[in-house]
Amino acid sequence: MHSNKLTRLGLISCLALLTLGLLATSASAETFVSYNGRFHFSYPNSWTQIDFTTAQFYLTRGDTARTVDFEAVFCEKDALVLFQDQYLILTVDTVGDLAPLQIDSVVSGLSTEFKRPVKEVSTDAFLRTYCPDSIIFDRAGKRVSIESEVPGDSSGTKNNLLVMSFYDNGIANFYFYCPSIEYVYNLPVYREMAISVSTEPMPASAPTEPVKVADIETKSNNSSTYMLFFGVPFILILIALIVRLRTKRQQANSSNTQKGQ
Repeated sequence: MHSNKLTRLGLISCLALLTLGLLATSASAETFVSYNGRFHFSYPNSWTQIDFTTAQFYLTRGDTARTVDFEAVFCEKDALVLFQDQYLILTVDTVGDLAPLQIDSVVSGLSTEFKRPVKEVSTDAFLRTYCPDSIIFDRAGKRVSIESEVPGDSSGTKNNLLVMSFYDNGIANFYFYCPSIEYVYNLPVYREMAISVSTEPMPASAPTEPVKVADIETKSNNSSTYMLFFGVPFILILIALIVRLRTKRQQANSSNTQKGQ
């Protein structure tokens, strides 16, 4: 009898701890709502959304004649210099719900552009490991990821993770950047953010994240931005994806050359 009571107490304690853990997990996430893309996703409460004006100024290097098409920019709250540590740039292509064959064409085009084979994985296996030599395709989850090493700054090289999430209204593009030495450690966080894309109605009680002004430096001589942005919405999806990727890579290379002079 005594043993049974201990067993029941142990089970109750475990359930209580599990419940607290789940509550802590749910409380540790913020929600960003894309009114343009008509979707939302979750991100850690240790991150913050950079106000649009600051992000636009930095991404265009202060050139008011230039425009950069992005939905939102996020970084860690304790970041000291904008774009030096890990950060996320979110863009949206509102091209509507793509058919499976169209998604296959996009993935095939990415394989050609990056000269990498396509590796299909299950949703559970998506972004579980670092795989820079393949285009990772989660067919069931309608997601594709591309990992690349890009030039960094004085602190070293960076890793870029592009996750394209195909959903009802188009494509949500997540561009994660992180110092290479920290990438594998941070990968689970990027995965959770990318797979949380949803068009399901949010509970009325769920808070949405207001745009915050991050208290961090924005000195362009301390860091570099290397992006693979998509520009205006495309008509021929596959062709436009390839053209934009190639153009942005050329711009990044040109920027690197100018910085090195």
